[in-house]
Amino acid sequence: MAMHPKERPSMDRRAFLRRAAAAGIAMPSMAAILAACGSGAQTTVSSAPTTGAGASSQYGTGGIPGAAYPLARPDAPVTWKIQSDNPVIESNLEPEKGATLQVMQWPYYIDPGLLKSFAAENDCKIVVTKFQDMDAGLAKINSGQGEFDIMFGLNVWALGRSIAQGLVRPINHDYVPNLEANVYKSFKSPFYDVGAQFSLPYSIWSTGIFWRNDKLDIDPASMDNPYDVFFDNPPKDKTHLLNNAQDCLAMPMFRDGITDVNAADATAISKAKDDIASIAEMVGSISYDHEDYTDVPAGKAFLHQSWSGNASDAVVFLSDKSDADNLSYYWPGSDGHPANVDNDTIVLLTTGKNPVLSHMLANYILDNKNALANFTNMTGYQMPVTAFTPESMVSSGIVPEHLSTVIVSEDDFAKGSRELELPTDLDNLWQSAFAQLQAGV
Repeated sequence: MAMHPKERPSMDRRAFLRRAAAAGIAMPSMAAILAACGSGAQTTVSSAPTTGAGASSQYGTGGIPGAAYPLARPDAPVTWKIQSDNPVIESNLEPEKGATLQVMQWPYYIDPGLLKSFAAENDCKIVVTKFQDMDAGLAKINSGQGEFDIMFGLNVWALGRSIAQGLVRPINHDYVPNLEANVYKSFKSPFYDVGAQFSLPYSIWSTGIFWRNDKLDIDPASMDNPYDVFFDNPPKDKTHLLNNAQDCLAMPMFRDGITDVNAADATAISKAKDDIASIAEMVGSISYDHEDYTDVPAGKAFLHQSWSGNASDAVVFLSDKSDADNLSYYWPGSDGHPANVDNDTIVLLTTGKNPVLSHMLANYILDNKNALANFTNMTGYQMPVTAFTPESMVSSGIVPEHLSTVIVSEDDFAKGSRELELPTDLDNLWQSAFAQLQAGV
């Protein structure tokens, strides 16, 4: 089965943060999560797809067809069914005593200082298991290699299949008051999990344009179509695009005014491939990578399609911090153009033996102060909590004023488009087109 759009070599945002580079960790390669979910899963997912938008299945109601479980869309939200063999835990339970809380996470994706503080406050131990790609992490859960309690960074496009596989524990909101107190309103009951029954939001990001303003005399915000910067005399051998099918091919689709790239048909996908190929022809050698956070500061790239979190981290890689003024990031969605904005999630796992502590840790990370520490001390990717505004991040000195554009506001999620799980036949078209681009076909 073809890879999901995000499941490409070097996909993971976390592995591209400054600490990964400093530690010399290799870029991850991602295989199909479906295969991982299929090995030893607690619950077998029927291969029969749901039959229509808004259909009901044993897993949930709403969504669109294309899988055995509903595929969530902003205009077709999904309400998941809580299964009798996987109930919500009772309220008012005492946290597990003398416990060892098993945490799964991407590398460099949670501040170890926060985990240490939580463990000290709750008289428990925390053991962290890191996974370099999503399929390896979920395969580890499925195979019974550990009694994992909580995962940080499950992507929205992997949530439905994980719920259907019985991997994810439903949430008792009594233990997570910070969801209601601190989180952006749209994430308190998101379209992909109405009522936040199985997930809590974690990192958020936008996908935009990152460039060296001392090397290129461009201002995407002033252009009728900001994506033209990639087509109007892009810098030779210095133009880079993101290294996965959906981010890369979505860019020319957004340029054409397509707002829902998940619904793109074969014609739109083929045109997007040809458009990217035309960029490659103009620049001589195009790079598909996720090394924007190092390549732009180093001058290896002057123009890079980028994630906001990587752009925010790039300042760290400047040999002279006074050169930070040379870095610019623009999200086209801020001015009403089609553009991507996305998030991943925190989930509690059914393999765990400490459900109360798991709830409490999730709540701890959603505390405004702790979320801010997580951003500044480790991840570089913000969380959708009220502590994060462009104004507060600039006034605190955490983000340079001219790079306040890397901060995602709650309003941005009403402006932007999401990249979501696709039906298999459509996914195949995306992957085939991107493979041809990488092969220079």
